[in-house]
Amino acid sequence: MDTIKDLGNSINYAFSKLGLPLYDDETVKTFVGNGSVNFVMRSLGEAGKDKFDKVFELFTENYIKHCTENVKPYPGVLEFLEKNSGKCAVLTNKPIEQTLRILGKFNLEKHFTCILGGDNAPERKPGPAGVLKIIADSKWNLNETIMIGDDIPDIGAAQAAGIKVAVLLSGFGRAHEILELKPDYAFKDFAELAANPVFA
Repeated sequence: MDTIKDLGNSINYAFSKLGLPLYDDETVKTFVGNGSVNFVMRSLGEAGKDKFDKVFELFTENYIKHCTENVKPYPGVLEFLEKNSGKCAVLTNKPIEQTLRILGKFNLEKHFTCILGGDNAPERKPGPAGVLKIIADSKWNLNETIMIGDDIPDIGAAQAAGIKVAVLLSGFGRAHEILELKPDYAFKDFAELAANPVFA
């Protein structure tokens, strides 16, 4: 899901309340990864770490209220889920409340065997415990499971769990850093992934 506009609006809301400079969406993308705590820390940088508690409070309050305003599926995602309904699960570092609201906006929960967020999974990505719980609860074969993600924590979680991983280079992660980790599959966008025979 493309959540960058709402993330950007919420961090800029927090910054505006404290008189801090605002960010454009492309800059906000560079802060994403490993959950909201790290997102806010990266947005503040070393010089602003003394403001973390207040910024995190303002950001979280605003994002909970507005996390579905501008969110949208990446092109091809809805069609892929319709075709593969019941064969997919969600593992995100985003809190489960926000995750369910975002999925609910598009009535997507019905497609997933399991939905785990950063606060109801056994551990956050890049730890493997969430991946392994999903596989066990869904009664999937480890050797036949592929994780689809767009950032370094996704690759780490999949590789630590011993499963294959496909990454989208159009997501939040930095392409050159992602490719250095040698994912099993790399696609420029979700449409290219969906057209690959492995995922057909």
